[in-house]
Amino acid sequence: VLREEKLMIATTKFVFSILGQKFTVSPPYNLAECFAESTNLTPLIFVLSPGADPMIYLQGLAKDKDMDTRLKTLSLGQGQGKEAQRIIDEGRKSGEWVCLQNCHLAASWMPELKKIQEVGTGSDINPDYRLWLTSNPTKAFPVPVLQSGIKITNEPPKGLKNNLARTFNEVKEEFYESCSKSATFKKMLFALAFFHAVILERRKFGSIGWNIPYEWMDSDFEISKKQLLIYLDEQPDIPYTALNYLVADINYGGRVTDDKDSRLIKAMIKQYFNPNITGENFKLSSSKVYYVPTVGKLETVFQYIETKLPSEDEPEVFGMHYNASIMMQQKIVREFFETLLSIQPRISGGRRGQTQEEIVNEMARKFQYSVRTGVKYLDKKKQPDLLSTSLGVFLGQEVDRFNVLLEVIAKSLEDLQRAIK
Repeated sequence: VLREEKLMIATTKFVFSILGQKFTVSPPYNLAECFAESTNLTPLIFVLSPGADPMIYLQGLAKDKDMDTRLKTLSLGQGQGKEAQRIIDEGRKSGEWVCLQNCHLAASWMPELKKIQEVGTGSDINPDYRLWLTSNPTKAFPVPVLQSGIKITNEPPKGLKNNLARTFNEVKEEFYESCSKSATFKKMLFALAFFHAVILERRKFGSIGWNIPYEWMDSDFEISKKQLLIYLDEQPDIPYTALNYLVADINYGGRVTDDKDSRLIKAMIKQYFNPNITGENFKLSSSKVYYVPTVGKLETVFQYIETKLPSEDEPEVFGMHYNASIMMQQKIVREFFETLLSIQPRISGGRRGQTQEEIVNEMARKFQYSVRTGVKYLDKKKQPDLLSTSLGVFLGQEVDRFNVLLEVIAKSLEDLQRAIK
């Protein structure tokens, strides 16, 4: 690889050219489709990831299915096993939805969950009953439950373009058009979504982005957009100071513990929530690429995201130097290679694969062959003038030392091959 930092971009282009755009863009999160595939015997399992909160989507689905009053939730932990079993038994009889959160915190109760799932048939359980489980990846989770369930994960998409697309997929048209200060609300809502995407994407830069990698959730954006609507509707003027405080100090800032990170997030929201945002094509970065789109229908926002925003983000939009992007891309590529190597087959062609000892022995033999002759020095008869200069003398001394080093390497490689045998 000549340019490590460009490998992922080239990989994305290669996949796009061979398989199409569908395989390079994060698909929209659709919980309704997962629900349609489930039955009263099939648990639906949310595999938790940083920055994603499945409860918002579950509560929204329950409301759409008229099950919001029949959704029972319980956060598992020490001493919650009996209560969990009780609401499961009641839910099976009455046809309620039961959601058990954080199963990884109740490892000792997981064998009981396995037994509960093994008991009962479809005819004994109300057809409306559903069991929802949320858990971090853990070895304690019962394998039979995992195999029989529908696995769901909702990782934050990578890149500002995908992040904004997913955020606005969750914005309803009626909510988008509900504010009395319609133009201002639409502009500030886009700026809020952009802010949400930027602070999530800064985490990929490691300690350069944030001193501590905070796990901001979709719920932070949800409460912020609702507060934005309320304040614009109820206040005669636009309360920029109050909105900045709510977003940077309470909703998002409530998770921030480092004082430098707190200063940064306050400065970032002030870039977006200020009186200039009411103007046309308000710039969201120093470049001309990122700006608030023209006020219109929600479809206008999707058109801007799809056609105007680049797939690869420039570091300047995060307030970073170009070198920070290079370091980040190199880190991603190293992780990519580690994953590729971990899934490589150890045996190929129907024959026994080489052991690690055989591979090392063969490499040592090849290296020993390549260093066996050493470095040949200049012929004194052919170039006597060069050897009389200080540069020639210095070169001769370096060649002698290097040949000693090569002898030591060759001897070490020979000893290594003997040790393996």
